[in-house]
Amino acid sequence: MSAIDQLLRSRELLVCVGPGGVGKTTVAAALGVRAAQLGRRTLVLTIDPARRLVTTLGLDELGDAYRRVPLGDLGGEAPLYAAMLDPGASFDALVGRVATDEEHRSRILSNRVYRLMSRAFGNAHAYVAMERLYDATASDDFDLVILDTPPTRNALDILDAPGRLLAFLDERVIGWLLRQPPEGLRARLLARGGAAARGLLSLLAGDTLVDDLAAFLELFVSLRPGFQERALAVQGRLRAPETAFALVTSPLADNLADAAYLRDGLAGRGVVLRALIVNRAYVPLGDHPWSAGADARPLGDALALLEPSGEGERAGFSALLDHIRALRQRIADGNQRAHAAALAFADGAPRGCLKVQAPNLDHEPQDRRALAGLAALIADPRAELRR
Repeated sequence: MSAIDQLLRSRELLVCVGPGGVGKTTVAAALGVRAAQLGRRTLVLTIDPARRLVTTLGLDELGDAYRRVPLGDLGGEAPLYAAMLDPGASFDALVGRVATDEEHRSRILSNRVYRLMSRAFGNAHAYVAMERLYDATASDDFDLVILDTPPTRNALDILDAPGRLLAFLDERVIGWLLRQPPEGLRARLLARGGAAARGLLSLLAGDTLVDDLAAFLELFVSLRPGFQERALAVQGRLRAPETAFALVTSPLADNLADAAYLRDGLAGRGVVLRALIVNRAYVPLGDHPWSAGADARPLGDALALLEPSGEGERAGFSALLDHIRALRQRIADGNQRAHAAALAFADGAPRGCLKVQAPNLDHEPQDRRALAGLAALIADPRAELRR
């Protein structure tokens, strides 16, 4: 069994992080297909809204609800599902789960500040993404959840979101804006400071918006225990032994710089990187599984099949041949530099981290069969990134 297959078989949550534009969502979907083929009930949950994924998975639409992906004759022994985060719908569903009283729930959902926060604020999106993850991993519907995160720094926002919510729900923070704080001497002092804070906000934003904000906080704070419990559970899940983080990047210099930021950010948060996947990599012919059947004949031999006639035609042909050779050399030099950069970056991965590469394909996978093919290349033991 390959190391990638072993990773997919042994974990309950695989978090894919990486820079933008490196094919991270495609890799996450390919790993989802592979996991289903290995017999694991799998969900691919994407927070990065890559609409191309909908077509690639053979679906007509993809939203907050789980959609089963038809695997057909790809050999899937278990079902594969997919979902794409819809922040507004996910937050509404979250309020529905936490607020059991129908009137209370209705007042929150219709509050103007709530509508703005749940659909426009980036940090709110990051938190509800973690809540959606909690909902998926807490159920018994899936053996493996593959989380496709937004690019680079936004992925770290997702990891930080539960802790930020816990800090926000701290009474010392939220209490300043409550119109009716708890009783007692401390509460009276809090109310005096809160009145000053509300007065300043009213000058800046107007009384109506401040009243809406205070009303929202009054409604929201009553749900604090439920939100705190779930936030703590998500924090624990992200650092549990059954969870693995995979960093997906390309060998391009800008992507590797962003990947290094992510790698260091994860380490600073106590998260151990378990897999490094260098996508769109340069791989020497003859050393890896995707080189089978490649035509590696020397360029001169291939062009010798042409038979130019006449001195002028021969001179033109010779110039063209020199140009093609120079172009090929520039490409080869660039590939070699990229390969060396990928190897150097891999040297900085934590001990025990799985390091593999996926080839730079002519076209991004466009359907499920192509995803399965990409997954097979990644899972092949010969895909290990090595010197």
